[in-house]
Amino acid sequence: MSHLAEDQVAAVLRQWIGTTTPKLLGEGMEGAVFEVDDSRVAKIWFAGSVESSRRAAAFYDALAAKPLPFQVPRITQVESVGGRVVTIERRLTGTTVAAALAAGAVSREAAYTIVVDIVAALAAGGGLRAARELAVLGEVAPLFNTGEGFPVALARLAERRVERFRQVLSGAVADFDRKAAALTSRLVEVDSGRRAVLHGDLIPGNILVDASGRPSAVLDWGFLTTEGDPAFDAAVTAAIFDMYGPEAAQIERDLLDRIEARLGYDRGALLVYRAAYSVITANAYDPTGQDGHFAWCVAALNRADVTRALLG
Repeated sequence: MSHLAEDQVAAVLRQWIGTTTPKLLGEGMEGAVFEVDDSRVAKIWFAGSVESSRRAAAFYDALAAKPLPFQVPRITQVESVGGRVVTIERRLTGTTVAAALAAGAVSREAAYTIVVDIVAALAAGGGLRAARELAVLGEVAPLFNTGEGFPVALARLAERRVERFRQVLSGAVADFDRKAAALTSRLVEVDSGRRAVLHGDLIPGNILVDASGRPSAVLDWGFLTTEGDPAFDAAVTAAIFDMYGPEAAQIERDLLDRIEARLGYDRGALLVYRAAYSVITANAYDPTGQDGHFAWCVAALNRADVTRALLG
């Protein structure tokens, strides 16, 4: 694996895995997941703290108490081993929507229904104070200041990212300074006032389905998980279902159409949230803007419909 050699993994996980050959189940930007047994997995985090993992555990416990039609992770143990944070978590079963799509076990239309159903379920579930305690995008402090509303907290996050990456972004996005300035006021204007838990990264790879194709679990909360306007999560979900495929633009439009019809969200508001996500995450993986995610975000910020939503 890219961050730890197998023998290092075995040393870190020795007290749980009982083997010198740990089985890797998956690896993302934030950590790697290994099998412990039939009911548990261990996640070695590449960064972060015991404190942040304990906040995540409290969040998962609160989220699991909601009447959601799918399971969520549960952290049962948080440890610091050899300078690495390790969490022991309940093992969730199923096949990712991404794998089911690739295997032909789930049609694209069925996958659309799955993700829109999950967005709708989260929107109907209402807000959650524990979600407001989470930090996003690797920041140390929670997204929200005391007493702050979602549009202001999101705008402050965008402003921090603009300040940090302005030179890179302004060189790639037409009229960037004007768009960045407009974003703050537009976020206040489009906010619906509704509040829900936002996943922030509902890609097909983070959704598990059972043998019948029904959603069984939603994984990997934390990248941009918070409490806020559910229309933000809807806009992000439509955008990231297929980011780089040849039909990506059409898939985003298809999902936005279904979200509008199902949930009644305004297309202009969804596009403002699309712009906010693009500004916020453009440099999440490469501060110099040399990766595909940056190019994808820039392309959205240069789109005519997104520009109209921001500037009128």
